[in-house]
Amino acid sequence: MSHSQDQDKLKTRRRGKELEAAILQAVREELNERGYSNLTMDGVAERSGTSKAVLYRRWANRAEIVLAAIRERVPLPLEEVPDYGNLRDDVCGVLRSMNQNNIEVMMTAFYGLVTEIGAMPLASLIFPEGRNNRTMTIVLQRAVDRGEVPAEAVTPRMLTLPADLARHELILYNRPMSEQTIAEIVDEVYLPLVLKR
Repeated sequence: MSHSQDQDKLKTRRRGKELEAAILQAVREELNERGYSNLTMDGVAERSGTSKAVLYRRWANRAEIVLAAIRERVPLPLEEVPDYGNLRDDVCGVLRSMNQNNIEVMMTAFYGLVTEIGAMPLASLIFPEGRNNRTMTIVLQRAVDRGEVPAEAVTPRMLTLPADLARHELILYNRPMSEQTIAEIVDEVYLPLVLKR
């Protein structure tokens, strides 16, 4: 390899957050294609264009790297928090994103993680530093600002309820929620509770 090729390689080498994002995306893709039981550090390293040594410097094992891929999507990145102009559509959008994230990662990994890690509470696995409810805080604050709901409706339970109901569906049935299920959670349970306050 020539000196200029070496320099080009150094210029394109990813580091820090960029490298971590590429690795965690590779984990999600490997889970989609191979499932949790067939996911390997070798496969993740190859797909992300890095070495196994780089992975092991950050994560001790397969369970840790899969949990990191899940946590990267919880809460939603700020640019993905829905803003349709009304509470109903925003909450449906949050649940659709959660549905997609679970299709990509959680549903293929959950039972393998539980087997590998043991009987830790799910909340401890996904939220090791506690739940921050950032996504629903943003959604509900917008609804308050628009005058859709009173400020006193923004309680800790109202912040967690949509995701808790959706997570229950996903884990209980081990399949993506239908649009009808999302609509029922929002229209029949969540909105009547939050709007009556």
